Amino acid sequence: MAQFQEAMTRYAMNTRETIRDIGLKNAALMCRESLMLTPPMAAGGKGGLTVSGDKAGKRAIAADVRKIYVAADNRKGIAPLLLLSKKMAYTTRNGNPAEFRALLAGAGRTALLRGTRVLQAIANDYDDERAFKKAKNYFNRTMVRTTEYGTLGFQRNLAPLHKRLLSKAGGRFKVNGRPMQPLANWRDKVLVETDAEIKEYMASRATQVGRLKSGWYKVLMSLPKPSSREGKTNFGTNGIGNYIKNHAGTAGYQVFSETPANLNLIIGNGIADTNNVSTEAGVKETVIGLRYKQIGLDLARRLKKDVDDFNNNAKS
Repeated sequence: MAQFQEAMTRYAMNTRETIRDIGLKNAALMCRESLMLTPPMAAGGKGGLTVSGDKAGKRAIAADVRKIYVAADNRKGIAPLLLLSKKMAYTTRNGNPAEFRALLAGAGRTALLRGTRVLQAIANDYDDERAFKKAKNYFNRTMVRTTEYGTLGFQRNLAPLHKRLLSKAGGRFKVNGRPMQPLANWRDKVLVETDAEIKEYMASRATQVGRLKSGWYKVLMSLPKPSSREGKTNFGTNGIGNYIKNHAGTAGYQVFSETPANLNLIIGNGIADTNNVSTEAGVKETVIGLRYKQIGLDLARRLKKDVDDFNNNAKS
């Protein structure tokens, strides 16, 4: 940071701009670059301000949710059938006809039709008492593998377990930046009756995409504007997606004060590093490095322009 402050001072001395204008311009651009680099982003670290970042965030939520839940009416793979069979084994062996009937209703009955002949016979028997006895006889010979997750029947409220596992994993389901399974085995997945319920829950979570970035947008829009020689004062404000702008809140903050000799400017975002997402992405170091490099490039461009203008005037 000391090098960056020195670079701004050197820029001011060579361009005759005030340190106030240079500081405010670079603070605004720091906010923009932090917006770009705070997750989510598209592949290759691009699209952090646009709809590409929004889509990437929604895909990440969907991937996390589907690592936990599977629907009984999902026809992909055998997981729904095996998980439903495990729940039926548990309910019948513990003498719970009411829970058995709840599992057999709707999507559960359809899932069983993809199973063995015995499971198909249970599904096709609409006499609940007789079907329960068939299932009890069938599953009495089955080893029941229990899990600490989920409920006896279909999971109805998806949020609590999702939040619990996110907290246990320290945020997204990643270890050292790599995807991980929140449940040790796919057989531990939690059964939901319909895929529509899973999609509805994912849609409710998708409204949070962009919230971590939004603090930087609030700072950007609240900063005093520089009186720039370049005739531009709205640095960094263009092309920011609505998925960021639409979030309310006061997570972003800035402290600004100045004297004739000094400028004090502090900017921050109280939620940007939730679950260490910004630390893992190296946002702070990358942004300061970008600004330091760009100030040098801007200074070289301005000095070259002054030299070119002088030479052109001398020729005329």
